[in-house]
Amino acid sequence: MTSSDLLQPSVDRRTFFGQTAVGLTAVGSSTAAEAAPGWTTLRFGLNADPHLQGTRQSGRARNFKRFVDQMQKFQPDFAIDLGDFGIQVSEGQTTQEMHDGQLAGLKHHLGVFSQLKCPRYHVMGNHDVGWLKGGEEKITAADLIGRGHPGEDITKQEFLATTGMPHRYFSCDHNGFHLIVLDGNNGPDTSSPPRGKDGLAGGYWIDATQKTWLADDLAKHRKKPKLVFCHEELHHTPEKGSGHGGDTPFPPVGKQNSYVDNGWEIRKLFAEDGRVLACFFGHKHRSRWT
Repeated sequence: MTSSDLLQPSVDRRTFFGQTAVGLTAVGSSTAAEAAPGWTTLRFGLNADPHLQGTRQSGRARNFKRFVDQMQKFQPDFAIDLGDFGIQVSEGQTTQEMHDGQLAGLKHHLGVFSQLKCPRYHVMGNHDVGWLKGGEEKITAADLIGRGHPGEDITKQEFLATTGMPHRYFSCDHNGFHLIVLDGNNGPDTSSPPRGKDGLAGGYWIDATQKTWLADDLAKHRKKPKLVFCHEELHHTPEKGSGHGGDTPFPPVGKQNSYVDNGWEIRKLFAEDGRVLACFFGHKHRSRWT
């Protein structure tokens, strides 16, 4: 859980990282903004993997409430959760009780999040929703109950209806920045390339419909600096490190295949766009340079 100040005149990725590192890492600090008069300031609260379980009180719930309290003081332009927000209430094959418990827990903790009066966004995590194949499938809770499937115990449609998000992937603008939210909770489809291009086969995919939408969205907003949010990483980071900056080596976290297998296709779109400043992920429960 953190908060960030970003500055934006006419900024490219190199300038972004060179001039706003303090804003990215300083919790609740506006030092960078104060040092750059005339720049557009973007202040946002970033939370990932709170794993809030049911309606019961817990250490996780208290941690999340502290985040909300901090954001009320920080007064961000928006706050975003990177996924695994209101998770399953128990393990195993989905039952009606498990479905109802997860949905009730999601509604309960959204009430806490709603104490923030700024815009609030949710990225879908693998513990937030259940799916069969993913993509544009339309399923109901009955399709999840009593059968094996990826993810957990409520549908993507239920998650969207409850959180008020416009779609499983979407974009919006804040203070001249274009924000892009992606859904990595999908199986492979006919558009998926051969697995493992990043060195290890991944377990999640960005589907064909979403890729088409993303290419179109990037083209429509070509001149705007962009920030991307996805629950699962769009790249495989081996324990020896990525070779692209940050801490090397990364501590081993297990489940190295738990990333978006065709993330390289998405990264290629970002590189061609030339205005994607940063991508933020959750999922691995470790701070990384992403």
